[in-house]
Amino acid sequence: MMLEIKFNKRFDWKELPPISEIEADASRLAKGITVGETLFFREHGVKSEAEYKRRAIAEGLISKHSHVGWNSWEETAKNIEFIYSELKRRGSYITRFGFILDWVMGVPAAYRDKLPKGTGLILNTPEEWAALGQIVPVQPHMSDHMIGSPNALENTVFALNAGVTSIGNVSHYFTYEYPGVELEYERTVNSLTAFMLMGKVEGTIVHSNMDDGFGNQFRDLASITGWAMMERYLVEDMLGARMAFAYGNLFSDPMGRIIIHSVMEKLNKHHTPGTMIFGNTVDYGLDYQRNYGALASFSLADAIFQRHTPTGHAVASVPVTEAVRIPTAQEIVDGHLTVDMMIEKSKFMAPFINWERVNAERDLYIFCGKIFFERMMNALDDLGVDINHPGEIFTALKAIGPRQLEDNFGAGERTASGERLPVRPTDMIKNLNSKKDQALARFGEIEAELSGEKVLVGSTDIHDYGKEIVKAILTKAGAAVFDLGNYVTPEEVVDTLIETEAKAVALSTYNGIALSYAKELTEKMRESGTEATLILGGQLNENMEGGSLAVDVTEELRALGVNCDNDMDKIISVVKSIYAA
Repeated sequence: MMLEIKFNKRFDWKELPPISEIEADASRLAKGITVGETLFFREHGVKSEAEYKRRAIAEGLISKHSHVGWNSWEETAKNIEFIYSELKRRGSYITRFGFILDWVMGVPAAYRDKLPKGTGLILNTPEEWAALGQIVPVQPHMSDHMIGSPNALENTVFALNAGVTSIGNVSHYFTYEYPGVELEYERTVNSLTAFMLMGKVEGTIVHSNMDDGFGNQFRDLASITGWAMMERYLVEDMLGARMAFAYGNLFSDPMGRIIIHSVMEKLNKHHTPGTMIFGNTVDYGLDYQRNYGALASFSLADAIFQRHTPTGHAVASVPVTEAVRIPTAQEIVDGHLTVDMMIEKSKFMAPFINWERVNAERDLYIFCGKIFFERMMNALDDLGVDINHPGEIFTALKAIGPRQLEDNFGAGERTASGERLPVRPTDMIKNLNSKKDQALARFGEIEAELSGEKVLVGSTDIHDYGKEIVKAILTKAGAAVFDLGNYVTPEEVVDTLIETEAKAVALSTYNGIALSYAKELTEKMRESGTEATLILGGQLNENMEGGSLAVDVTEELRALGVNCDNDMDKIISVVKSIYAA
């Protein structure tokens, strides 16, 4: 049967250089790399994070992690020093900091003026890179806008020289975009070279966060497992590096977290120490007390598995304010003290978990995941992709996308209508469907409320949870919904407004560019003579000039004529009022 696959090709992957040429470049670069000695390495007498993790596993120590990344190096340095000192003063500890780079760091310097600055860290000089591991004896980890980005190779070299030995993010190659900067060929070659370079530098770990990639868009846990097999095959078997997976944002069920830990460790044939386990932020909302409960539930589950099967993954503390704004240094400290208690109590619970049942679920995921992996590889071969060239595989998989991959090659059975049923649905899908049902139930009978009214929906970044719920509400209300997807550019919005003559645009934003984005979009609408109302929801914040933390920009947005109700329960009445006017 002929496969009906639509490719979103960004360039002709047959134009990629031979893998032997890429390896030669990686070998040449490796000769010039000297992994820096961080304060953490000096304090513990090791040469890499992997070496430390193996020792910690042998001694029964559980690592702890926090993500940091204020928008200036000075502010970041001040805050990580406070976090380290305060935790030490209170009898606690932290093993690693994940430095969150701003998205402008994902493109070469010559292209950075094409992107609005977000809320992450921007390293402007080699000295700032070199200082990453020299402030406090906590090991730096880097993943956002590193490998997988157009600037993958340069960032990886800087990080290695600074002593960073766990670098990601494989999954970002497939999902993170830089609107207005089209460097997909360069992105692919740079990422492949960076993977091979890390494979030639002893003790390094290539990191991949499944939650940031296709894993966030698959509906089946078996698909996530098969995708992990695919990434591991590409990075380890084809490019010679060692890798570890991070996961957690998508798993709100504590036992589900334990099962996926077990799955990922079973696939880890080289026993590479893990990087970290992310917190479950699906359950985080505006109620900080409930968020503390979520923090306790996921960190306890993660600690239980590390007691039973120590993999080196650090347990992450996610501050309870994470869903509302960028947390303060003190809030990061508070989160760690909660996690400390969960780690302490986990030793009483680990012996009483039904590990036989966990292993049975694990083996089911792996069996079905292997079906997905093998079907993908066979299909790529049939589609004319050179399956001996990892670059062609990377590029072709991205061009096909998660929905087509799962629909065509997933392990679940098909219904009579052709829908692919999940073997085990992800928590994200279960939670999303539950949130949709709850939202729709609140509205009651709304089928004709917006009959035929045209509404554009989309997201300015990868986070589209809210967008999907708003889309469901509008669709049930009878609106003609045009979904522009993720990483929607202002140009795409204006072009679609002109094409559809829609008068309402509902966008979700989470990456700290709400005001810059709205200014650019409203300006382009004015230039094109387009009249429509912009509705923004999500994180309506941005770093203002001279500020170190993102601040609420709701009033500034309203001054531009943007609707900032940020309440999906009002979406029907808002759209109604737009068309009534």
